Amino acid sequence: MDAAPGAAVPRRFPAEVGEPMEHRRISRAELDAMGAFRSPRLRAAFDAVDREAFAPDRFWGYDTDDHGLHEVVDKHRDEEAWRRTVWGTHRSLILQMDDGVTPEQGPARGDFTSSISGLDIVFEKLNRLDVRPDSCVLHLGTASGYDSALLCELVGDGNVTTVECDPVLAAGGAANLARAGYGPTTVTGDGLVGWPPNAPYDRIVSTAAVRGVPEAWCAQAGEGAVVLTPFNTLFAPGGLPRLGVRGGVAEGRFVGGACYMWARGHRPVRRIDPPDRARKEASVLDPAEVPAGDWADRFALGLLLPDVAYACRGEGEGRRTQLWDEDGTSVAVVRHGAWWLPDAVTVYGRRNLWAELVRAYTVWRCEGQPHYQRFGLTYDARGRRLWLDDPAVVLRSSPHRNGTGWD
Repeated sequence: MDAAPGAAVPRRFPAEVGEPMEHRRISRAELDAMGAFRSPRLRAAFDAVDREAFAPDRFWGYDTDDHGLHEVVDKHRDEEAWRRTVWGTHRSLILQMDDGVTPEQGPARGDFTSSISGLDIVFEKLNRLDVRPDSCVLHLGTASGYDSALLCELVGDGNVTTVECDPVLAAGGAANLARAGYGPTTVTGDGLVGWPPNAPYDRIVSTAAVRGVPEAWCAQAGEGAVVLTPFNTLFAPGGLPRLGVRGGVAEGRFVGGACYMWARGHRPVRRIDPPDRARKEASVLDPAEVPAGDWADRFALGLLLPDVAYACRGEGEGRRTQLWDEDGTSVAVVRHGAWWLPDAVTVYGRRNLWAELVRAYTVWRCEGQPHYQRFGLTYDARGRRLWLDDPAVVLRSSPHRNGTGWD
């Protein structure tokens, strides 16, 4: 079959190869029923890429035991369970915790720092990315190489650049890709700065969550490009904005949810060091009301207050909500019991974070408690703007901050 230079060429893993692929067929049928193959060629890409070739013999499962530990799924101990987990539609395979500090020998708990994403979100993102056969793609977060292999099937090896910041993961992902017969450009480096040598890109897609779209991605995006990335707030993770790039402006809505681990350069640092002097005041709002609701409501509030994090502790009248800013120099502690009394809110530092949260909550309520998919983002030479329904309805704006894309 003839193909243009760099175009996709079918590989060698048919869907029907006997009993060992039964879990693959089950997964394929479920994804099909979910509409995961609604974009052209995604079904063929699923059939072509053997996910087992990108899964290690041992990894942590997503679910936990009675002690809160993630159990190891070991191919040599139970190959059937391993294969069932690899092809599970809705669960990620945890490859690394705590940047590799947590050993891989047994059940563990820790912060996930690399995984093979669940098939449902992998293919939902590919649908949203809407690649063409000749699209030039920048993929951030190689990990095992599975997503990169799918992209190679869709656009051809020569059109895929995949970047991984962790040297151990980068080496493993590159080896997996080579053994499976794929040859994209593999880079060990900081994906937040992109990869200028192969720019401009028609599609930029990340497999790690950011707090804002880095300027480097926008600068390396070609005219008419699409940028798709998981997006977290400090209040809640889980947004998926899809930005189109035209005339140097990247703009678009949140098109769905995607709960991913933080990109390393965008991880929040919990640093609390406020001045000793505090001031007291009453709350004008029952703190049980905010932040409340489901994650989507909290995510929307986090968009309106992007540099503030929170935690709640205790139960009943003794419950407390604590807020702190990015620098850790402003803190607010709110008592839930008798919140209307003049000593219910304790404020440290220059900013009154409780008052800021109440204002954000009021804006959200006055706008009709909009779902997060009504929000959108614009990035241009002036900075970043958050808007509701229409780019002209700006709710928050800020200049660029050291190229990171967040406030």
